[in-house]
Amino acid sequence: MKAFKGMDKNMRCRDFQFKQGKTYETDGPIKVCDNGFHACKRPLDVFAYYPPASSRYFEVEQDGKISKANDDSKIASSEIKIGAEIGIPGLVKAHIEYVKAHTTQEHTDPK
Repeated sequence: MKAFKGMDKNMRCRDFQFKQGKTYETDGPIKVCDNGFHACKRPLDVFAYYPPASSRYFEVEQDGKISKANDDSKIASSEIKIGAEIGIPGLVKAHIEYVKAHTTQEHTDPK
């Protein structure tokens, strides 16, 4: 599943070093905020975890075992592939597309 990941300027998350284009796997039970590779389905949710002034942002593909958060779009997975670096402009564009894809006429058309 497509998601968005923030990292520090050196492509590190906590103590894990990532490289663009690489796929990573982990074992054990997958649980958001506990174990697994984390990313967000809604692009701008990454700002809650990685601030714009000191972070880099990437499109990622998550696969394998999945755990979802209850309070935002954060997910954890047992597999992750680090895709293109998209930066803040890419996140904004992706978020607009995300909103368009998740908007229905039921909520926007009074007729």
